[in-house]
Amino acid sequence: MSDPFSTDAAKTYLWCDTCRRSYRHEDTNDGSCPVCGSDTRPMGKFSAIVRGLMSNEMAASPLETRHRQLVRLIWTRNGMGEQYYKVLAPDMSYSRFESRVTELLCKGAEEGWVRFRVPPAPRSDESAYAIEFDDEERFINALHELVGATGMTPTN
Repeated sequence: MSDPFSTDAAKTYLWCDTCRRSYRHEDTNDGSCPVCGSDTRPMGKFSAIVRGLMSNEMAASPLETRHRQLVRLIWTRNGMGEQYYKVLAPDMSYSRFESRVTELLCKGAEEGWVRFRVPPAPRSDESAYAIEFDDEERFINALHELVGATGMTPTN
C-alpha cells in the first residue's frame, strides 16, 4: 500500500511556527519539529522558503538586541558577572555564561520575579540602574541549574 502523503510530501515542507523554520518531511519525527518538538504544518515549498527568508530578516530587532545588552550591562556592572562566574566555576566560557544568565534574567522579568530599575532618561550615575528580585532563592536555584552545579547547594 502506498503512503497517502507521499505526493503531498513531494510538494510541501513542514513549517514550525515556534522555530520559524521549514523542514522536509523526512527530517521530522512524525510531523514534530526536530528542534523544539512542536507540531508542524504542511506548507507549499515556495511559501516555506519565503517565510524562512522573512523570519530570518525579522529575527532580532535592534530594540530587542539593545534591551538584552542593557540587561547584561546591569547585572554585570561592577564586576558582578565575573564574581558569579568565579564562584560558580561553570564548565563553559565566560561569554556563554554571561549570555545564559542574561537570558535567565530576561525570562525572570517576563515571569515577574525579576525587575529592572531603569531611569526614564539616561544617567551617568550607574546606581540608577538596578536589578531587584521578588524571589532571590528562585534566582539562586535557577542559576545553579543553569550552570549544572548539581553538587552545590544554595545558601539561605
